[in-house]
Amino acid sequence: MKTNFFLTAYSSAKKNIKYIFIIVVLYLFFLISNLPATVLLTTISLPAGMALTNISGTVWSGDVKEVKYAGIDLGSVRWELHPLKLVMGELSADISVENKKQYVNTEINLSFSGKVELEETRFLIDLSSLQPLTYGMPFSYAGIASGYFPVSFFHKNNYIGLNGKLSLSEIEMISPQQQSFGDFHIDFRAENEGATSGRIKDSAGLLKIDGLLTLNKNGQFNISAKVAAREKDSPLEKVISFLGRKDAGGYIQLNSNYKLWH
Repeated sequence: MKTNFFLTAYSSAKKNIKYIFIIVVLYLFFLISNLPATVLLTTISLPAGMALTNISGTVWSGDVKEVKYAGIDLGSVRWELHPLKLVMGELSADISVENKKQYVNTEINLSFSGKVELEETRFLIDLSSLQPLTYGMPFSYAGIASGYFPVSFFHKNNYIGLNGKLSLSEIEMISPQQQSFGDFHIDFRAENEGATSGRIKDSAGLLKIDGLLTLNKNGQFNISAKVAAREKDSPLEKVISFLGRKDAGGYIQLNSNYKLWH
């Protein structure tokens, strides 16, 4: 009888502990989800050169009216966390960045393994707004970058897998002399062994281009492309002549390699 009593008491205690644990977790979850966004964003270490103004909402759902980074006005940022994915051990949120006609919309998923996944990423960016990033360089440019990437991956071991299409419209050089290049698109695809490739094509504009870029897991970035002016004896043909000599088909072959990280 005593044995049965202790077993019953032990089983009841286990159930109570489980319920208490669930209640505590839910209570902490409620506190964190209702924590003002200002409390979190003013205590974390932001990247150098980043400034946030007019923060509202909660950690769960909020926005920053004005975000500036390295002299670039990024506009406003809004976020909305997904509770169900949090229960499954994954931090997930819808992120929206808007600045006048520019925008970036995506769903970001962070796993404990260090993997970052972006889903349904759409964006439109005025490239001239990024000029502060090229401060001191001997050229300036303009154009529109837009794209749709259904799924993209970033991992802690520097593996980047991009799947989607990047469109570059009305691309032109402003200085040292003004020159239009036209429209282009790059189709990205994640490859095996942590590599991403991108097929580069023109859209029948002033500059003809056909090429391939690859980004490997070790940070090696390679681009191989052939370019030519669509119109002979045009100002564009003179501009690109410094890139090299033409082949039999009238194209100039470009090959470049960069190390983006170690």
